[in-house]
Amino acid sequence: MTVTLASLAFAIAALASSSAFADGTTPLTPLTHDELQQLMPGAQVQITYADGSTTLWKDADDGSVEAVWTSGFTSSKHYSSPGTGTWKISDDGKYCSHVQWRRNVSDWCSPVVKGDDGEFALANHPDWKMKVSK
Repeated sequence: MTVTLASLAFAIAALASSSAFADGTTPLTPLTHDELQQLMPGAQVQITYADGSTTLWKDADDGSVEAVWTSGFTSSKHYSSPGTGTWKISDDGKYCSHVQWRRNVSDWCSPVVKGDDGEFALANHPDWKMKVSK
């Protein structure tokens, strides 16, 4: 039952969206389509959600993704789930992810912003911490 609830929580989080930043600061300028095209192909992406769970994947040059979601619950049991899917940069400059997990699908697009600290964030999901590395 816990795995099902964790999967449901992830799906809800993946579908949620907000146009304002959680701390009330002025939104940063999103990266352009060209900037995302330079950054994302071949990048390893890790997103940490508000509950401490994480998703880790690599953006393959062909647009495919193999991902692993790991629960962040602070119990003696941790769960993980593999997923496969696709990533793309939309015509209007949003970073998009579509991943089929064991029991659900996450499908979202969001502008990407870079903070003063050099960390990236998804503008539609300001409580998700995003690390991008090559």
